[in-house]
Amino acid sequence: MYKKLLNFVVTLFTILTANLLTNFIAEKLISYKWEVKPLRFTLIAMAVIAVIFYPLFMKLEDWTNSFSRKFVKAGHNLAGKYLGLLLMFVAGMIILLYFYAKVWYNINIFSMMLNGGFFKAF
Repeated sequence: MYKKLLNFVVTLFTILTANLLTNFIAEKLISYKWEVKPLRFTLIAMAVIAVIFYPLFMKLEDWTNSFSRKFVKAGHNLAGKYLGLLLMFVAGMIILLYFYAKVWYNINIFSMMLNGGFFKAF
């Protein structure tokens, strides 16, 4: 049971982290689209995406998988097997929530937590 939960948590963190990182790179690339003619930009962007994303995707899964496993194992060492997994899952989700909210809505959830407006946002 624990191994299935661990694999779920690691896979979830891997998917969300990879998506966040690739979206960040794509947004940076698209921010330059008005500086070049549309078809030229499209060809350049396609080339950049292929050159950057192909090796990134090949390595990103390994990197995030390794990091997620180490992150979850640290929780195991701190609070035991199941409680550590739960605590690290919650911590990881809060960290990912911070970055997604910052990217999508420019919201800082940590300042919302300190000001008491975090639960009002739901």
